[in-house]
Amino acid sequence: MLSARALGFSEQVRRLANRSQSVRLTLAVSLTPLKEVTIKSPPIRREGDTLSYRVSAFTDKKDRVIADVLRKLPGVEVEADGRILYEGRPIQKFYINGADLLENRYNLASSNLPADAVRDVQVLKRHQPVKALRGVQPTEQASLNLELKKKVTATGQARLGAGGTPALWNANLTPMLFTPRQQLIDSYQTNNTGQDVAAELKPLGLGDFQRLQEPATKPELTGIQGLGAPPLAAGRYLFNRAHLLSANHLLPFSKEAQLRINASFLHDRQTYTGRTRTRFTLPDAPAVTLLEEKNNTLYINQLTTDLAYVRNVKRYYLKNTLSAAGSWEAQDGRIQRNSVPEQPVVQRATNPAYSLTNRLGLVRPAGGQRVVQVNSVLTLAATPQQLSVSPGPLPALLGRGGLGSYDQARQQARAESFYTANSVAYITGRQHWHYTYSAGFSLQTQGLRSELTPLPVGPAPEGADTLRNRLRAAQGRYYVQAGIDYKTDRWHLELEAPLSYRTFSATDTPLGARQQRRYLTPEPQLSGRYELSGLWHATAGAGFRNELGNVQQLYYGYLLRDYRTLQRNAAPLTQTRTWSANGGLVYENPLTAWFYRASYSFSTAARNQLASTRVRPDGTLTTVAVAEFNRGQNQSVNLNASKFVSDWKLSLGLQLNGSFSRQPLLLNQTLTTARNQTGTARLKANLNPFDWGGLEYSAALTALRSRVGADSYSPATTLQEQRLALAWYPAERHTVQLSADYYRNAGLGRAVSSTFVDATYRYTLPTARKIDVEFKAINLLDTRRYQTAFLNGFVLVQNEYELRPRQALVSVRMSF
Repeated sequence: MLSARALGFSEQVRRLANRSQSVRLTLAVSLTPLKEVTIKSPPIRREGDTLSYRVSAFTDKKDRVIADVLRKLPGVEVEADGRILYEGRPIQKFYINGADLLENRYNLASSNLPADAVRDVQVLKRHQPVKALRGVQPTEQASLNLELKKKVTATGQARLGAGGTPALWNANLTPMLFTPRQQLIDSYQTNNTGQDVAAELKPLGLGDFQRLQEPATKPELTGIQGLGAPPLAAGRYLFNRAHLLSANHLLPFSKEAQLRINASFLHDRQTYTGRTRTRFTLPDAPAVTLLEEKNNTLYINQLTTDLAYVRNVKRYYLKNTLSAAGSWEAQDGRIQRNSVPEQPVVQRATNPAYSLTNRLGLVRPAGGQRVVQVNSVLTLAATPQQLSVSPGPLPALLGRGGLGSYDQARQQARAESFYTANSVAYITGRQHWHYTYSAGFSLQTQGLRSELTPLPVGPAPEGADTLRNRLRAAQGRYYVQAGIDYKTDRWHLELEAPLSYRTFSATDTPLGARQQRRYLTPEPQLSGRYELSGLWHATAGAGFRNELGNVQQLYYGYLLRDYRTLQRNAAPLTQTRTWSANGGLVYENPLTAWFYRASYSFSTAARNQLASTRVRPDGTLTTVAVAEFNRGQNQSVNLNASKFVSDWKLSLGLQLNGSFSRQPLLLNQTLTTARNQTGTARLKANLNPFDWGGLEYSAALTALRSRVGADSYSPATTLQEQRLALAWYPAERHTVQLSADYYRNAGLGRAVSSTFVDATYRYTLPTARKIDVEFKAINLLDTRRYQTAFLNGFVLVQNEYELRPRQALVSVRMSF
């Protein structure tokens, strides 16, 4: 038998005799119908060190901005303030079409850029943003890039809303333009609905070459006793009247250079009302509990401007950024205490601050795999602050002649600082090895003038000289450093071995105080990464630091930090020797969309200084720094797993975190140890497999407990939260959303539970541009209280907040 067949032809079969012969076959054409084949792009792709998430695979009908999508991506974490993490570390760059428009203030883009304008979210692993350093200086940090659907994109959003009660408004106009040569995001936002627009200006990372945090330009010298922000959506608790104006432009300066301008102004009035229950756990004595009713108002005015010249090409890198910032802030507070219910405490604070900073970065290749790098930072800052408290606090210490009560205390303080850091490095490499040799110095000078005055002025209290500061201090670091980097397909090892000469001097002539320190110290750091397979890798690191405390921590005279805290730090400046180690294991499989991460860190710190705190029965504190060697310890464990099931459009995430600390304390003249334990479990799920709707669920449980001295651990304080949200699409262009949030706090006093229910109806008009008409009902159950807690050494603080009432808002939103 002879059979002949081919694709596209009919089979022909012929019976042949068993002898040698020639046979001619002619096949007839025949079409074979194929079954339907559907080709789908995978939701996650990996190309080298780049992970690409296809946005359409993670988007559902209710999503409007790219931040809604980022929270669903497996392997990517988005914190409550909008900061983006990958493999547990903050991203170093946030690009849009490969350009860095916003530096580290990328909330403005993620909260306003329409999701349907973005094709892919790309995670650039081991990304070196300086092109002149690529192939010369490896890095383990990741960046994020939003790849838009069009090379030229004009987009943004506009929203206008009004409602009650009370009378509410919410408006947002944010146009955007992205082209290959220039980009812009401008925004005007205003609301009194509790939306914290200041979050869109918050720096969420470090700039180029900022490996260490620079000193704060606005030290908190004094202020009112606040409530703080709870771990709750700002729209639940924040009573505000906010206006934000922001302009961000990236313009071509020449063929290879760009000019970036970022400017913003924020005006806000915020009101916080609630109660604070504070428990001071003392050794060999009953705990002191203080109950305070608080009503605070904050007046915020902030102006920030950045002007940057950037030239980032393979053969040359130059970036110079000039930044100016000013804030004009004031605080009013009224406190009712359980110890003196008939006498409220009235507080008034002003906290303006001004700063001017210039940052320069230069990288120039020197032939082959050799480059020269120069960095320089220069900052000038000043902050005049004042606090007035009525009636006068701590009368036994501050009263006229020490005889008792007085009308008012006025704390005035002015801090002025100068900071500069400069370095030069020579980087070279060959094959798998790279070497960095650098030298540099940093210098910080600080001037502090303060005066604490009991009013009306009368006989001076005992020790009146210690109620003022005339401090001049200077701190420097001069170093040389050698770095070795070894990188292969599997290994990446990095060793930094700086040798630092640290200096410090401080004088307060009226108080006759003076101190000086000088020492030479090595501060090695070792880190490594090993690729176990294409899916698994392990990380580890260890290091030693021998640092002096910030000069802003030093003041020989007393400062009234708030109405019940009087502090003095006249001891030698803190010197901290820290030994640290960490390790981690990471699994990443884009094909199955599974991501795991486990990490552990340990650190122990030895200090030459200890804070001696005296807690009085009325809850007032006096803290004085004393020269006392002590050693503390911190440990943390973190587990993270996330998964995406494409067929079900299901995103799953699980986080487990635990931290343990042990810190020595000097409480009421007794040397003791405070031990704190904190554990948190978080679960989230997002399910959107159906055309008619989707479901979201998240839950978190946090437990806190502490122990002072030989006492047993106090009963655990627990915080529980759950959220369930349902999206229903009853017809085309119609969306109904229902959500319920449940919170429960148990610990000091009786447990407090809070339940919130919100409802939203949205209709999308049949127009070319996506226009939504939306009705939102918020806090339908009119829940008015929420409680949370946190531990700080021997202090457990439990805050209870007055919340926004039931309210309704009608708004129109349009995507450009």
